[in-house]
Amino acid sequence: MKIAVIICEYNPLQNGHSYHILHAVKDIGAQKVICIMSGNFTQRGELAIADKYARATWAIKGGADMVVELPPQYVLTTAKYFALGGVKIADTVKGDVTLSFGSESGNLQLLQDISSFQEDDAFRTALDKELKKGRGYAKSYAAALSRLYPNYADVLTPPNNILAVEYLKSLNAIKSNISPHTLARVGCGYHQTTADEYPSASAIRNMWQNGDLQGIAKGVPQYVYKYLKNTLPKDWLRANEKMLSLLKFNVSAVDLKNIHGVKEGVENRITTALKDCAYWQELLETLATKRYTNAYLLRTLTNILLSNTYQANDLQNQKIDFVNVLAVEKNSKDLLSAFDCRVITKSSDLPDSSLILRADNLYSSVRNNIPQYMQIVER
Repeated sequence: MKIAVIICEYNPLQNGHSYHILHAVKDIGAQKVICIMSGNFTQRGELAIADKYARATWAIKGGADMVVELPPQYVLTTAKYFALGGVKIADTVKGDVTLSFGSESGNLQLLQDISSFQEDDAFRTALDKELKKGRGYAKSYAAALSRLYPNYADVLTPPNNILAVEYLKSLNAIKSNISPHTLARVGCGYHQTTADEYPSASAIRNMWQNGDLQGIAKGVPQYVYKYLKNTLPKDWLRANEKMLSLLKFNVSAVDLKNIHGVKEGVENRITTALKDCAYWQELLETLATKRYTNAYLLRTLTNILLSNTYQANDLQNQKIDFVNVLAVEKNSKDLLSAFDCRVITKSSDLPDSSLILRADNLYSSVRNNIPQYMQIVER
């Protein structure tokens, strides 16, 4: 069976995502599409706009056949390990598998050339300089490579190109037999904030928080529009304030130095700021410096709440021994046997130590209760 795999967040699913799923089938000739999607928290460290089961259902209605979860330890980290986690799960899919990802470039050969770049002492020195500026790993890598090879500068600036390169590097790192496929992104760029037929997910979130329902309607399927229309942004913002309360309550019980991604010195800054800040946004503004990006801070605060002690070596070496299925199209249940590992369809079967359970409990405690089992969706 020819299977296309897409690593995604769908926060929320918009027309460009549906376009990608359609072309994963058309361009690759795939018989089935499996999405590997972040759960209740996103790679930026934020609460997802809708819970993972709702977003998985959107993906099925948008053309996917199955959605499995990318565990939080691979989501709440840098692009490098986000990509690696998704690729590791994709590598457990049996059959003729193609990893399809969007990119601003649309030029697979160029992206592969960049991904196969062999790091040397000059590059590592340049990378270290960029990291000391406070950038994330992916942006630092891109900036360092651009410094040594100026022709790559424009290619490595857009976020989807950066992530595309990380997917290709991960495929190489685990010596996967998966074939890569890239689709040129349609519509406006990632940082676009206005209405468009193919808006970015961040543009949709911006319009949602500003009450621009007309703009949202242009860029998302009707079922996503209905959800956003009936969900109040203030409830999402209130959930962040609940997270602040939980942080204040729990921080003294956690050894912050052991939390994933905590950089030297930030633990003291967080502890001090929590004593003085009354609001979530105030906390972020107090913590922000040139060294600490907003995404890094959000991920770190969420990792503290989850007591996420996974380290880089853990993520690098961890074997995928199960997949958590969030949703399946009702005529595609045969995909439950498509994985070369254990398949889990209800939360009660997750290992007690799974970070997925902690993330689900956190989301339910600050936002709303979520389902506990795989959704069977009719398209």
